[in-house]
Amino acid sequence: METTYRAPRPTQLRFAAAAVALLGAVSLTQVLPPVVSAASGPADNSVVSLLDTLTPHELVVADGITRTTYSSTTENRVVRVVVLDPDRGALSLGSTVGRSVSEKERTTGMLATVGPTSRDRPYVGVNGGFSMAHKGQDADHDLIAEERSVATGVSVQGDVVQGASCTDAGESVVLQHGRAHITQVATELSLTSSDGAGREIDGVNRYAGWLGACRQGADDRVIPHRTDAAGKPVLDAAGKRTYLDEFGRDIEHNRYYYEDDSEIVVFTSAYGDTTPAAAHSTWVTADNAPGVEVAVDARGVVVAVDSVLGGMAVPPGGKVFQGIGNQVPGAVDPRLGRVDASGGGERWLREHATLGTTLTYTQRAKDVRFDEELPLDPAYPSIDVVNGTYLLLRNGKPQVEPGANAITDPRTAIGTDGWGRTLLVTVTAGTRAAPLRDGLGMADLAAVMQDLGAIDALNLDGGGSTTFVVDGTVRNVLSDATGERPVYDSVYGGLGGYGLPAP
Repeated sequence: METTYRAPRPTQLRFAAAAVALLGAVSLTQVLPPVVSAASGPADNSVVSLLDTLTPHELVVADGITRTTYSSTTENRVVRVVVLDPDRGALSLGSTVGRSVSEKERTTGMLATVGPTSRDRPYVGVNGGFSMAHKGQDADHDLIAEERSVATGVSVQGDVVQGASCTDAGESVVLQHGRAHITQVATELSLTSSDGAGREIDGVNRYAGWLGACRQGADDRVIPHRTDAAGKPVLDAAGKRTYLDEFGRDIEHNRYYYEDDSEIVVFTSAYGDTTPAAAHSTWVTADNAPGVEVAVDARGVVVAVDSVLGGMAVPPGGKVFQGIGNQVPGAVDPRLGRVDASGGGERWLREHATLGTTLTYTQRAKDVRFDEELPLDPAYPSIDVVNGTYLLLRNGKPQVEPGANAITDPRTAIGTDGWGRTLLVTVTAGTRAAPLRDGLGMADLAAVMQDLGAIDALNLDGGGSTTFVVDGTVRNVLSDATGERPVYDSVYGGLGGYGLPAP
């Protein structure tokens, strides 16, 4: 239940550099003077941002939760902010993929799956990270929508890796114990058979053979692209490569894609669907490769082997490993032009994952910023990770070049301030009568986050995905004419969770 604003009371606040919370080594406290919520107005008057043209309307919802709407009768854009402060109340902060990893859902639907009763539902939620949007194009060059949910970067839910990171660690936000920590996260996944053989895992809960947005291994190849007589990539007016599908046609899409025909991909028990079949994308030839599927139960014992890809259900608490490629380890891969150290995924599974064999799956995630491994323990889950693009702020300083992604699309961002509070922010159009895609470019979004007092800030998925939900209801203007867009995951906050009350 919302109440009118009241001044925050003095309290002893725990110093909350998120890295401290992540490493479980909170030992330092300091007494801070009473502070005004970061959402009550621009925190630094020297920063010029959209907020300077808007008027704040603030509500203190409960101890530790403050919601502010910045709007104006003359400015179409609206900034919505929720500040979550676990030092002032026991709060939850996490992410959810809803009913399953494989299915994109609306943010409202995802939030409804959190908590066993209506009293446990999150108070606020926003859309989360980036995922695949299209899998190919038809004969008329029209994009074919992706029917399954595939994260384009790292994703962790309840200490389980549900989406693997890029070869280079991806920008991410780690959520743990009611706090957010913006960093770069890398994953390392491996499989060991009871016969002693081991191999890396190439991906999690995605199609075998092709990847969106980034490499996930050294043997991943850029899909074919148009080159000039000297063999150099042909760039368009925006400086992007012109990619080709398997028929040699230009791909009218601006994401970079990669392929790998010697993979093992794991599907977790949260996948929520049968495994996908081969030949998903007209852009990629590697996903036409034959392969094998191996299912293990909750103990890791192989209970099923199938020579046809697709249609296998993940056993309760178990996993399915899907392998393609028969390359011999250590042989030269003609498509790579060098030695393929790991060899084909199908070959490895056939040789080392027969019925009754025990497979040990190991997942690791590393906070690259602090060179520390995240303590993933599915038996006592506490960590979620959501991917993002464009680091907006680091240590209070803007990280975005002025001309970078200046398109004024709707935006969603997450930030942390010097007191360890989390800011969930959206910038959208104010009315449906106006242009629905009113928003900000990245540099202007960074300025808004800085003006709100954020120290670190990260851009999440935006455009038609931008959604701001309060008490189960969408509060922002949606830019899609069809309404709320299904997304891969969502970030939420509410009552209950990890409180650190002052003595």
